[in-house]
Amino acid sequence: MRLSEAPKRSRAPGLTSLIDVIFLLLMFFMLASTFSIYQKLDVTSGAEGVGQMEQSPILLQVFAEGQLSVNGDRVKVEVLIATLEEAGIEKNRPVAIIPATDSTVQDVVSALEMLKTAGWSATIVGN
Repeated sequence: MRLSEAPKRSRAPGLTSLIDVIFLLLMFFMLASTFSIYQKLDVTSGAEGVGQMEQSPILLQVFAEGQLSVNGDRVKVEVLIATLEEAGIEKNRPVAIIPATDSTVQDVVSALEMLKTAGWSATIVGN
């Protein structure tokens, strides 16, 4: 009497390793991507003419403890508006706020609030 072998049942492939690979890929792409928002600031060059230079933004760098720099000149936060008005800068000119590495969020918000209250349009650029 001849006995035939019982047919082997095929097993479903294990999905545990597939889930691990998908999880590792997910972690890789989450860590490799950046979620920063890059902003562009149009700064005109001197070759474009005097009319274009009047509309270039005022660069306001904010440092810690109420220290500011308006186009490279150091001023205190209390005299910011007076400094801008004495320089004869129109309120329709944009102001680009650049926070320094040692500045806090409160320093930047204080400068931004002061500019908005006085009527200037300010934009935070950078960090």
